[in-house]
Amino acid sequence: MKTKSALSYFGSDSEVAEQLAAMLDHCKHVTIPFVGGASILPHLKARAIVANDLHDLVINFYRVLSGRTHGRIISEILIDRCQHTLSHPSEMDLAREILSSDSNDDLDRAWAFWALCWIGRKGKGGTKHQGGMPSVRRTANGGTNASRIKAAAADLGDWAKQFERCEWESICFSELLPKVADNPECGVYCDAPWVGAGRDYLHAFTLDDHARLAGLLERFDEATVVIRYGDHPLIRELYQSWTIIEAESRDQCNAVKGELWITNKKSLC
Repeated sequence: MKTKSALSYFGSDSEVAEQLAAMLDHCKHVTIPFVGGASILPHLKARAIVANDLHDLVINFYRVLSGRTHGRIISEILIDRCQHTLSHPSEMDLAREILSSDSNDDLDRAWAFWALCWIGRKGKGGTKHQGGMPSVRRTANGGTNASRIKAAAADLGDWAKQFERCEWESICFSELLPKVADNPECGVYCDAPWVGAGRDYLHAFTLDDHARLAGLLERFDEATVVIRYGDHPLIRELYQSWTIIEAESRDQCNAVKGELWITNKKSLC
């Protein structure tokens, strides 16, 4: 696939997903509390995956694309519709109109959410300020918004196969994590909203949430836990007894940013 995530999502782990997934290669079951743009899925070897997210439009898109709502034909219609979407303000207007209406049409809502993620400013999916105007390139340097949208639509069939591997939930992490078995065959991949930036998500993440998440993950001993966070003093304090790997990725502006990969195992480093 040319695209590294199914949705152009805020705070995406797409640049480092393969390396993080390799830390869970030995796991037969992996739980993902914050699936977001699903960048990690193609790299996971687990035969059983539980993907969770509170964002109902994210889950609706994955359900429609994987054919789990209204069948395979609707999934094919969604892909065709995405493949015929223009990088044009009118597409954005229509998408916003659909999502702001009382429409319960899963197909319409799935297309509208995909359009807002991919046509608008890169990396704003899942936030309170998703959408905006199409990003129009005014020079010959780099790719264009049109080619980006085309590539994203062309890969949808392959992404659908990834979603078919998963069991899906939409519950708070505080309800999900206590259900995960603590045994060597299980793993947890936790790419939670980062400190500060987490307030921009539709479902905002507070400082108390970060502390609560750390407390819930602390109980795992046999299961492998892999966490991705932006480098921040609070995170270093909450996970001071864990193994912390200092890493780098690039943000939506292609700037290098420091981040932390945290695990409860020493042998993964």
